Amino acid sequence: MSATTGEGAQRGRPRDPDFEDRVYDAAVEVYGYGGLDGFSMGAVARRARVGKASLYLRWPDKEALLVQALDARIVLDTHIDTGDLRADLRRLAQQMLEMFWSDTGLAFMRRIVDTTVHPEVFGFRHRDGSATVLAARRLVHNAVDRGDLPPGSSPTVLMDLVFGATMMHATVTPVSMRDKARARADDYLDELVDTILAGMNRSPTPGS
Repeated sequence: MSATTGEGAQRGRPRDPDFEDRVYDAAVEVYGYGGLDGFSMGAVARRARVGKASLYLRWPDKEALLVQALDARIVLDTHIDTGDLRADLRRLAQQMLEMFWSDTGLAFMRRIVDTTVHPEVFGFRHRDGSATVLAARRLVHNAVDRGDLPPGSSPTVLMDLVFGATMMHATVTPVSMRDKARARADDYLDELVDTILAGMNRSPTPGS
């Protein structure tokens, strides 16, 4: 019996347990910095240090790889509802701020634009923030039921404030000041959430 055909024969290379993670990280980085024009199987393979053929064994084309990588990496914990509205909003805002300071945040913002510009890639099933919007709606409705927010409080306005503020804070901070901004992120998040809640709890202006 040949040494290569016995029970203990080697059956190819063992699977790389880090393969998927490295490919997803590489895909997000390549797309974040280069957009769709700079995104290719070859570029991802070089960044992840894997063979391009290995990518095609798993994904039929670069679009399928990109969509799956973004789904895997653009993730927020939307199951936040402890009964403490301030703590829940702060946690949601913290996640957003951390994401926008990362390569994932850059890819996230590109996808927002490309969902409109390149619907052939992303289609309509990638409605950015939909899960987060549902989480905000749940938080607001429960807070209204508890009396923590006035009736009629808008989940949409609340999410616009949290999402917009964290995105702007992360993206407009000069690169030279980002370490300092990260160091005082706790103070920023406290002030942001307190300001949002104060605004949502204020008495409406007559005639508004």
